[in-house]
Amino acid sequence: MSAARDSHKTPTPGAQIEWIAPSEDLRELVNTLFILRVGKGRREGMMPAYSAQLCVFVKGQVSIQHADGSLGHSGAITFNAPLLQAAPIVMQGPIINVGASFTPLGWAAVSNLPVDTVHNVTLEADTVVADKHLADLTEQLKRCRKSEIVPQALCAPIEAMIRSAAKANERTSRSDHRAMIAAIESWLSGSLNPPVAELYDSVDLSPRQIQRLCKRYFGVPPAQLVKRYRAIRAAMLLANDDLSGDLRDDALGSYFDQAHLIHDLRRFTGRTPKRLAKDQLSQDFLDPNAHGRSADVVRSDDFED
Repeated sequence: MSAARDSHKTPTPGAQIEWIAPSEDLRELVNTLFILRVGKGRREGMMPAYSAQLCVFVKGQVSIQHADGSLGHSGAITFNAPLLQAAPIVMQGPIINVGASFTPLGWAAVSNLPVDTVHNVTLEADTVVADKHLADLTEQLKRCRKSEIVPQALCAPIEAMIRSAAKANERTSRSDHRAMIAAIESWLSGSLNPPVAELYDSVDLSPRQIQRLCKRYFGVPPAQLVKRYRAIRAAMLLANDDLSGDLRDDALGSYFDQAHLIHDLRRFTGRTPKRLAKDQLSQDFLDPNAHGRSADVVRSDDFED
């Protein structure tokens, strides 16, 4: 991967996240590649309800306290299954973490794991994909740890691993399921608070079938899913100091009242509206660049450098 690849850096005191656009052929599978750098010491934060991620640690470690009380510790190469609610994290720096954020289709293609049964958990890489898909990435990680290559050079073997694992699972990938994932994503990206009836009207499947597939690939039925996406996108807007009045009104107007807004933001981002604006790390995690197509509805000139 060349250094000329499109990227977007989000600075935080003591930490920096660089978002890197995936290769064209992987944009259905990957929201973004990223490089997280954190300085020395211990830092605590909240990870919002995120899509699945692959994390490759050149330095440091991150632990996540999951909803069931278990602790997920990052290994050299680790997968975080989709988070269905916010989770406390502890970062022990210095950290250099290179990784990828998956789309729902990407996680299904790479892992073949149903989200309704595998979520809110940290997984060692070899429990998700075969060792043969990890071999080159493991070797390049060793080189990076010896400073023989720069961290951004890990993006190419990460992408190669994703291609290889997804190709191995092609026989289990159903075209009708792919179409359903696309329909759900299109529905979610239509507005901050899309009516569930619109999804049911958009596909030629029974409500029971739609609910079953939504749970498999997104973790919950449509009515619950839209609450999570609404909260994350409202948080993206509210965390931005330069947010226009119209966009702020749209975010607030998508909730019945302030109490419902605060409840959902706490559940899915771990923050209240006031704290979002003050917590730079939470703002970084809520950068629209990290959330792929689901963030399209909140993208505007307000987010441009």
